[in-house]
Amino acid sequence: MLKRVTAVDALADELRRQILSGDLPPGSKLPEVELAGRFKVARPTVRSALQRLVERGVLHRDTGRSAVVPELSRADVRDVYFTREAVELHVVDHLTGSGRSLALLEPVRQAVRRMEELPAGAEWSDSVEADLAFHTALVAAAGSARLDRLFQGLLEEVRICLVQLEAHYPRRADLAGEHRRILAALEAGDAATARELMRTHLDGAARALLG
Repeated sequence: MLKRVTAVDALADELRRQILSGDLPPGSKLPEVELAGRFKVARPTVRSALQRLVERGVLHRDTGRSAVVPELSRADVRDVYFTREAVELHVVDHLTGSGRSLALLEPVRQAVRRMEELPAGAEWSDSVEADLAFHTALVAAAGSARLDRLFQGLLEEVRICLVQLEAHYPRRADLAGEHRRILAALEAGDAATARELMRTHLDGAARALLG
């Protein structure tokens, strides 16, 4: 059965796409009246779409309550990656613990292969999504719906970090190799190695983004 898409859904998705592609740069204000005219929708529709993106961390409210594309500081980047490390190291511990099932790692394997198979001339945004697909699959393998929701919200801020700091993003070949080594340690049940590889992977990404 096809999912029904409302005007709020469609507008929120389009604004999110423009923000994460850089078409709406950091600091851009999104006035309700202007958006209503541009997209030919009612202001309550715009208000609901903007609030949805605020709740997901894709937009912020300024002191005048206007919706604004966030400008992430170095402190924001550090905090995002601090939180990622707390979540993903916990997931690594869970996946290498007793009673683990290698079958749970199949989506992670698929994500590794997809990144390795990206063509050399792939768009930067495709590389980002392939990178984040690996981490999303890893967290999903823990089997916690609440952790999934928390991580999805966090990834929106990660994407904003990457849009603003594209020039410093690690090379895809380096990321793919690191993903492959993390996966191998998980498959072997080697908790210490998997933790160290994941910590190094995330710390390296944060350092690259911070320049």
